[in-house]
Amino acid sequence: MIKLKEILLEDISFSNWKIPSDSDLEREFRVEHDMKDLNYFETPNEFIRAVKKAKKVKITRSVDNEIYGRSQTTSYEELLSLIKNYRSYPKYRNQKTLKAIYDGFKKGRPMDMPIVLKDKHGDMKIFSGNTRMDISFQLGINPTVIILEVDEI
Repeated sequence: MIKLKEILLEDISFSNWKIPSDSDLEREFRVEHDMKDLNYFETPNEFIRAVKKAKKVKITRSVDNEIYGRSQTTSYEELLSLIKNYRSYPKYRNQKTLKAIYDGFKKGRPMDMPIVLKDKHGDMKIFSGNTRMDISFQLGINPTVIILEVDEI
Protein backbone atom coordinates (compact mmCIF):
# COMPACT_ATOMS: atom_id res chain seq x y z
CA MET A 1 0.00 0.00 0.00
CA ILE A 2 1.31 3.43 -0.96
CA LYS A 3 1.63 5.91 1.86
CA LEU A 4 0.39 9.45 1.40
CA LYS A 5 3.82 10.79 2.29
CA GLU A 6 5.29 8.88 -0.67
CA ILE A 7 2.65 10.26 -3.04
CA LEU A 8 3.36 13.84 -2.05
CA LEU A 9 7.11 13.47 -2.56
CA GLU A 10 6.86 12.33 -6.18
CA ASP A 11 6.75 14.47 -9.31
CA ILE A 12 3.30 13.84 -10.75
CA SER A 13 2.08 14.46 -14.26
CA PHE A 14 -1.65 14.09 -14.87
CA SER A 15 -3.81 14.43 -17.97
CA ASN A 16 -6.67 12.00 -17.43
CA TRP A 17 -9.54 14.38 -16.63
CA LYS A 18 -12.96 13.22 -17.82
CA ILE A 19 -16.51 14.51 -17.96
CA PRO A 20 -18.50 12.85 -15.16
CA SER A 21 -20.97 10.15 -16.22
CA ASP A 22 -24.64 11.06 -16.60
CA SER A 23 -25.45 9.23 -13.35
CA ASP A 24 -22.69 11.10 -11.50
CA LEU A 25 -23.91 14.39 -12.96
CA GLU A 26 -27.46 13.62 -11.87
CA ARG A 27 -26.17 12.92 -8.35
CA GLU A 28 -24.18 16.18 -8.38
CA PHE A 29 -27.33 18.01 -9.48
CA ARG A 30 -29.32 16.54 -6.58
CA VAL A 31 -26.60 17.13 -3.96
CA GLU A 32 -25.10 20.43 -5.10
CA HIS A 33 -28.15 22.05 -6.74
CA ASP A 34 -31.42 20.74 -5.34
CA MET A 35 -30.35 20.13 -1.75
CA LYS A 36 -28.86 23.63 -1.63
CA ASP A 37 -32.05 25.06 -3.14
CA LEU A 38 -30.29 26.61 -6.14
CA ASN A 39 -32.12 27.56 -9.31
CA TYR A 40 -29.55 27.55 -12.11
CA PHE A 41 -31.17 24.62 -13.92
CA GLU A 42 -34.75 23.36 -14.09
CA THR A 43 -34.02 19.64 -14.34
CA PRO A 44 -31.13 17.18 -14.07
CA ASN A 45 -31.31 16.65 -17.84
CA GLU A 46 -30.94 20.38 -18.49
CA PHE A 47 -27.90 20.39 -16.20
CA ILE A 48 -26.38 17.33 -17.92
CA ARG A 49 -26.86 18.89 -21.38
CA ALA A 50 -25.25 22.12 -20.19
CA VAL A 51 -22.25 20.24 -18.78
CA LYS A 52 -21.70 18.35 -22.03
CA LYS A 53 -21.76 21.60 -24.07
CA ALA A 54 -19.68 23.62 -21.60
CA LYS A 55 -16.09 24.76 -22.06
CA LYS A 56 -13.38 22.65 -20.47
CA VAL A 57 -10.57 24.88 -19.19
CA LYS A 58 -7.27 24.28 -17.43
CA ILE A 59 -7.24 26.41 -14.26
CA THR A 60 -4.07 28.03 -12.91
CA ARG A 61 -3.55 29.06 -9.30
CA SER A 62 -4.10 32.71 -10.19
CA VAL A 63 -7.49 31.90 -11.76
CA ASP A 64 -8.28 29.64 -8.82
CA ASN A 65 -7.87 32.68 -6.56
CA GLU A 66 -10.85 34.24 -8.39
CA ILE A 67 -13.23 31.30 -7.78
CA TYR A 68 -15.63 31.93 -4.89
CA GLY A 69 -16.06 29.10 -2.42
CA ARG A 70 -12.73 27.38 -3.07
CA SER A 71 -11.07 26.11 0.08
CA GLN A 72 -7.53 26.09 -1.36
CA THR A 73 -6.16 23.77 1.30
CA THR A 74 -2.43 23.19 1.06
CA SER A 75 -2.00 19.84 2.78
CA TYR A 76 -3.66 16.50 3.37
CA GLU A 77 -4.15 17.36 7.04
CA GLU A 78 -5.83 20.67 6.26
CA LEU A 79 -8.10 19.01 3.68
CA LEU A 80 -9.02 16.22 6.10
CA SER A 81 -9.92 18.81 8.73
CA LEU A 82 -12.14 20.56 6.18
CA ILE A 83 -14.02 17.45 5.03
CA LYS A 84 -14.77 16.49 8.61
CA ASN A 85 -17.29 19.35 8.43
CA TYR A 86 -19.03 17.92 5.35
CA ARG A 87 -22.41 16.23 5.74
CA SER A 88 -20.97 13.32 3.76
CA TYR A 89 -18.25 12.67 6.37
CA PRO A 90 -17.42 9.93 7.24
CA LYS A 91 -19.85 7.79 5.24
CA TYR A 92 -18.94 9.04 1.75
CA ARG A 93 -15.88 11.23 2.29
CA ASN A 94 -13.16 10.21 4.75
CA GLN A 95 -9.43 9.47 5.11
CA LYS A 96 -9.69 6.45 2.84
CA THR A 97 -11.49 8.33 0.05
CA LEU A 98 -9.01 11.22 0.26
CA LYS A 99 -6.05 8.86 -0.04
CA ALA A 100 -7.77 7.16 -2.99
CA ILE A 101 -7.95 10.52 -4.79
CA TYR A 102 -4.25 11.22 -4.14
CA ASP A 103 -3.44 7.70 -5.36
CA GLY A 104 -5.70 8.13 -8.41
CA PHE A 105 -3.75 11.19 -9.51
CA LYS A 106 -0.45 9.37 -8.99
CA LYS A 107 -1.54 6.35 -11.00
CA GLY A 108 -3.19 8.42 -13.75
CA ARG A 109 -6.67 7.05 -13.12
CA PRO A 110 -9.55 8.91 -14.79
CA MET A 111 -10.67 11.82 -12.61
CA ASP A 112 -13.99 13.65 -12.93
CA MET A 113 -13.55 17.27 -13.89
CA PRO A 114 -14.66 19.72 -11.21
CA ILE A 115 -17.51 22.06 -12.18
CA VAL A 116 -17.24 25.83 -11.86
CA LEU A 117 -20.12 28.26 -12.45
CA LYS A 118 -19.37 31.50 -14.28
CA ASP A 119 -21.89 34.32 -14.58
CA LYS A 120 -22.29 37.03 -17.22
CA HIS A 121 -20.16 39.40 -15.10
CA GLY A 122 -17.25 36.95 -15.06
CA ASP A 123 -17.72 35.99 -11.42
CA MET A 124 -16.95 32.32 -10.73
CA LYS A 125 -18.03 29.91 -8.00
CA ILE A 126 -17.14 26.28 -7.32
CA PHE A 127 -20.12 23.98 -7.90
CA SER A 128 -18.55 20.56 -7.38
CA GLY A 129 -15.07 19.08 -7.16
CA ASN A 130 -13.50 21.34 -4.54
CA THR A 131 -11.62 18.39 -3.01
CA ARG A 132 -10.27 17.22 -6.39
CA MET A 133 -9.12 20.77 -7.15
CA ASP A 134 -7.36 21.08 -3.79
CA ILE A 135 -5.56 17.76 -4.21
CA SER A 136 -4.67 18.59 -7.80
CA PHE A 137 -3.03 21.87 -6.81
CA GLN A 138 -1.32 20.24 -3.82
CA LEU A 139 0.29 17.81 -6.26
CA GLY A 140 1.35 20.56 -8.66
CA ILE A 141 -1.31 19.75 -11.27
CA ASN A 142 -3.44 22.47 -12.87
CA PRO A 143 -6.94 20.95 -12.96
CA THR A 144 -9.14 20.92 -16.03
CA VAL A 145 -12.62 22.06 -15.06
CA ILE A 146 -16.01 22.39 -16.68
CA ILE A 147 -17.09 26.04 -16.88
CA LEU A 148 -20.89 26.31 -16.74
CA GLU A 149 -22.26 29.65 -17.87
CA VAL A 150 -25.13 30.96 -15.69
CA ASP A 151 -26.90 34.34 -15.50
CA GLU A 152 -26.02 35.25 -11.91
CA ILE A 153 -24.06 33.64 -9.11
